[in-house]
Parts: sequence; C-alpha cells; structure tokens
Amino acid sequence: MAALRPPRSVSSRDSSDGSERLDGAGSWDALEWTKIEPVTRSVSHVNSEFLLEAERVIEEGHGVVLVNRDEAGTLFVTNFRLLFLSDGTRNIVPLGTIPLATIEKFNKMVVKNQSAPCQIDRSPTRRLLQIIGKDMRIIVFGFRPRTKQRRVIFDALLRCAKPARIWDRYAFTCGPSKFSKPNSKVRLLNEYFRLLRKDSYCASVSMVEEGSFTLSNDLWRISNTNSNYTVCSSYPFALIVPKSISDEEVIQASTFRARCRILVVSWCHPGIGAVLARSAQPLVGLMMNMRSNADEKLVASLCTQLVDRKGSRRKLYIADARPRKNALANGAMGGGSESSSNYFHSEIVFFGIDNIHAMRESFARLRDYLDTHGATSSDGMSSFLVSPAVLALLRS
Repeated sequence: MAALRPPRSVSSRDSSDGSERLDGAGSWDALEWTKIEPVTRSVSHVNSEFLLEAERVIEEGHGVVLVNRDEAGTLFVTNFRLLFLSDGTRNIVPLGTIPLATIEKFNKMVVKNQSAPCQIDRSPTRRLLQIIGKDMRIIVFGFRPRTKQRRVIFDALLRCAKPARIWDRYAFTCGPSKFSKPNSKVRLLNEYFRLLRKDSYCASVSMVEEGSFTLSNDLWRISNTNSNYTVCSSYPFALIVPKSISDEEVIQASTFRARCRILVVSWCHPGIGAVLARSAQPLVGLMMNMRSNADEKLVASLCTQLVDRKGSRRKLYIADARPRKNALANGAMGGGSESSSNYFHSEIVFFGIDNIHAMRESFARLRDYLDTHGATSSDGMSSFLVSPAVLALLRS
C-alpha cells in the first residue's frame, strides 16, 4: 500500500511558498512597459521541428515518466509550453503537453511504500510532479530518485508560468507569424457565401471596404447594418438575417434585446431552410409584458416553409440555457424570456444550466468522485500505483 505525502501546491497565479514566489509577481503595474529588451537564453539540442516560431527550451528532464500513460520520455519547459517527447516514438505526446498559460496550478508529491512493522524500508521514494490544467486535465510526471530533475523542472515552471518581466512572455517574443492569413472579415464573408450557396463569389478586402457583400438567396440575406458596429459592438460587421426583414426592422428589433444582440442566423441549411440562430434575452421587464413588433416579426421569419408539406411552416424551438427561475429573476433587471403566446409557432425550452460558478463547482465534484471511486482516476494515480512497468522505470 502506498502513502502520499501531502502535496505542495503552487498556483500559476500565485505561489504558495514565499521563498519560491516569483520575483515581481503581483506587481504588474510597476513594470516599465516602454523598456522592452530582448532576453537571450540557452537553447536545448531538441529537434527544432518540434518547436514553434521563437519557441525556446528553458529546461529539460530525461527519463521522465508520463504516469497517465505509463510512458517514458523527455520533458521540456519552453517559453510557451510544457512539452513531453516520447522516448519510444520520438513524437510529442499531446496528453503530456500543455501551454503554460493554461496551467492552473502545479505541485510536487512523493509516493512512499509503507513497510511492514519492525522492517526498515530502503526503497527510494517516488517523486511526482502534478500539473492541473485550466482545460480540466490532470497530468502526473514521475522522476527518477536521487536526481534534481524534478527541482529543475519545478523551478523553470515557477519562472515561466508567470514571468516577472512581461516581455519574457511568448506573445512578445514570437512576433508576427510568417504564415500569411486572410483578413478575418474576408473569411467570414466567404463562409456566408458558402451557406447561401453563392460559391461563385469570392470575398475580398475591396468588397468589405465598398460594402458590396449584401448578397441573398430565397430565404436569407447578408446585411451591412452593423458594418460600423453601431447596432451591436459585440456582433460581426456582417449579419445573416431573413430576407423578408428590412434593415430598419433589424435596428428596431435590436432595441428589444439585451446589449442590442438581436436574433441573427449562425447556421442555415443551404437546401431545406433549417436554421440555427442566436440572440440575447428579450427586455420583457418585471411583469413580462413588454413586447416589440419588430422583434416578433424577426423571430417569426425563422419559421420557414417545409419542403414536403404545402403551406405548413417549421416549428421554432427557443432554447433558453438558464433555469426558468433565473429567467424570471432577470425580469427584475429588465430582462426575462420569450413567451410562446407572443412568438409565432414557437415553444420555449429551458435547459436548466446554472451559472458558471455553479458549473465549475459541479465539475470539480464530479472529478473528485471519479478520482475516489473510478477504476482509474483522472490524474492516473490508480494506474500508477498498480503498474509494475512504471514502478520499474522509477526504480531504475
């Protein structure tokens, strides 16, 4: 039976030990942003094909075991990520590779075999490094005893996860990408053209500047109402709206939605007219009795005619991710939810998903339950404790 020494946890936002806290961490306002100087570091002999532009190796550890997969390899700390290279395949292992910016916290652990009474245990302890990611991954690395590799990797993470100088961050060192990327507005228009089956058209920067992208098909059209982001600052410059709705009605409907986030088409089937749309909550108020003719007309126009039934229209499902009680409570602040009696051929469906804080706590409890009762925990510790292969690697 193995016993775990209480882990020593260090958050990427703030270390738990004052002696190992980053110099300058927490004093971002005191940085001299105008005095950005390049910093040179030693570069490892790792094959450059595994590194990104301007990515540099800070420290490395050999003979490290990725406990989650019982796989030995080399662990690198670069100025961008923690990178694990398999000794067997000489390829990057995605599970053991994580960008520094997505590391929530990391800590050192020690696994030690419990000896029988009156028996001296001379077997070395197993030294582990646990990485907890913001993407909910828990990665565990095992290091050979009587080496300082874990300390070297740990100290490198302390320096690089939140550097004291802002210009040490990868974003400041990589510079502009050498790969040319098309304008984001051009990419958006080309996607719109594909959805509207206007593949013969190709968007360009001049088309964006001239505003000559307002194409349409039988059901939908591209509107330039938000070209200057005056209708909704958080929506793109071009919007897909029903063809039967004018720009004036779009502007009127925007005043009835929170933050002017009107109902716009996110995806539409090019042939049959099925559609996915999004919007913010309507401003129906505390008594849930405020209405907008323009908004109701815009929503009703999504109920396109069915192909196989003459004269019949599609039913519209309005999906509200909140619990019903939360939607009613938002009415006190002017918000609320739609009423099926006011919106043509519609049904309101509440998903009952709580706010982000409750969901984060729920996920943490689920992970704790799986770690306690699952056959293999999310950090791989169960498989580590029973795997002879990993124990042999760590003892060697």
